[in-house]
Amino acid sequence: MSTQGNVVHLKNFKEASRQAVLDDISAQAFMFLREEAQNNDVPMKAVLLEHLLGLALVIKAVEGADESARILHNIAEQINAQ
Repeated sequence: MSTQGNVVHLKNFKEASRQAVLDDISAQAFMFLREEAQNNDVPMKAVLLEHLLGLALVIKAVEGADESARILHNIAEQINAQ
């Protein structure tokens, strides 16, 4: 394999590894939210909506309103594409 092929392979491996970590963190967060919703007799949908809003507001505070809107727009596009 050429050096460039090795670099591309390593980059793809790192991206896949990073995605696996992100997926694991997301799954753990979801399980925590679900457990807390059940323990407090709160509908999971309400918890998820509140969490999504909170995340969007944190992004707005840190990155600005345009970035928050862009991310929410990308989420909407992914939902509508399926």
